[in-house]
Amino acid sequence: MLWSWYLANDTQFYIIGAIILIIGVRHFKLSAFTTLFFLVSSWITTAVIAFTNNHRPDTDDPLALFDKIYDKPWTRLGPYLIGMSVGWILFRTNCKIRLPRLTVATLWVLAMLNLFVLVFGLYRAELSQFMAAAYSSLSHSAWALSLAWITIACSTGYGGYINTLLSAPCLYPFSRVTYCAFLVHPIVIRSMALNTDAPLHLGGD
Repeated sequence: MLWSWYLANDTQFYIIGAIILIIGVRHFKLSAFTTLFFLVSSWITTAVIAFTNNHRPDTDDPLALFDKIYDKPWTRLGPYLIGMSVGWILFRTNCKIRLPRLTVATLWVLAMLNLFVLVFGLYRAELSQFMAAAYSSLSHSAWALSLAWITIACSTGYGGYINTLLSAPCLYPFSRVTYCAFLVHPIVIRSMALNTDAPLHLGGD
């Protein structure tokens, strides 16, 4: 199946996360160190593979080096660990975190700016080999960090209009079928591709 690579990754992450959380019940420092170790290791491993293979992230070819980078667990582990950490923070604080207004505003600006750069930053960009490896290594975790702040802000009363929008009842059905959509979408894509009479080309012009 086209999506089985991620199901395998998710299973591995679930097992690793469960072990880390169990250890954290009695040995929090060891658990935190293990999480940090896995996080940094995933960044370094991805960067080394990207650099040695001269991988250049490109919006025109997002699946380049699919078998070496795109579908590998060390590339995807960072966001999972960040999300797991956010869940732990919200659980331990009972979603009650007090932050100065300036800090909240700064974090919102940084999160939105980060998301904007990650979405549009590669447009017509010519990255050096080192910067390309850094982008390949850190971009997924950087995206997760922005989503982490949005989750924390909306769960602790700092979400404002964003929380109102994301909590709108009209979005409930969509939020509850996201995983189903993930499982079904490759079938839809393949079906459309096999039934078209001409190739489909995407462009920015």
